[in-house]
Amino acid sequence: MKKLIALLSLALVSLMPATAVDFANPAPVGSELTATFPYSMAGQVIFTSGDSDYQGSGVVVYKRSALTAAHNLWDVDGGWSTNLEFNRARHDNSIASKRFATRMYVFGGYQRSALNYGADSDYSFARDLGGIRFASFLAGGSYAGWKFDLKLLTGDAYNICLGYGADAHSGDELLFVEPSLSWAKIYKAYYDNTSVTFEGGMSGGPVFAEVKPGDWRVAGIIVSGSDEPPSGGIHAITADSAKFLVTYLRY
Repeated sequence: MKKLIALLSLALVSLMPATAVDFANPAPVGSELTATFPYSMAGQVIFTSGDSDYQGSGVVVYKRSALTAAHNLWDVDGGWSTNLEFNRARHDNSIASKRFATRMYVFGGYQRSALNYGADSDYSFARDLGGIRFASFLAGGSYAGWKFDLKLLTGDAYNICLGYGADAHSGDELLFVEPSLSWAKIYKAYYDNTSVTFEGGMSGGPVFAEVKPGDWRVAGIIVSGSDEPPSGGIHAITADSAKFLVTYLRY
């Protein structure tokens, strides 16, 4: 059973495999790489849902906009998240920029799927995409490029998954995971990979694909994790995802 990564993510326990599997655990990027593009476009997302505070992750995709997981922004029980703070390129107490969101968007159909099937269903993960807008530049006008090309996930392109994990790590340092296998389609935009595991708090973090040497594009967003068996799930950038980005986040 898949488990929600951000909201209530700290309930995730063991990520150890039931059988011998060649998979990668999240590892710290380090302060130097955190400040280097494209790592520097990732950020820690802090938000309030109901009466509690939670952590997720996100990535700058336009001058004043970031992409994240929908479940960081809206929850069946808590409704819309509040006090949403984006700490770009955070490493311990060092933060490149801190901004509070002025607008939030969730991908069409996510709320209905979460209400009808549960937030940890394949139906919900397939729509688990959200956008955050801010009043000022997040990275001085710079941002990470994104690309709709599923072959970047299912082919031979080199991928790196980034996010701020809060299980085995502190939550205040950027983590990365390098898949050794390509991603497999589970349902619509929801893809899975049995060569990686994700920590609670990494949800909403970017999956970067290297289109060509030095050309990194966001090809997906982390949305789920599993401990039995170990695997990681993402919302892939599809044609519908691309329309969402251009319509609501090109700002």
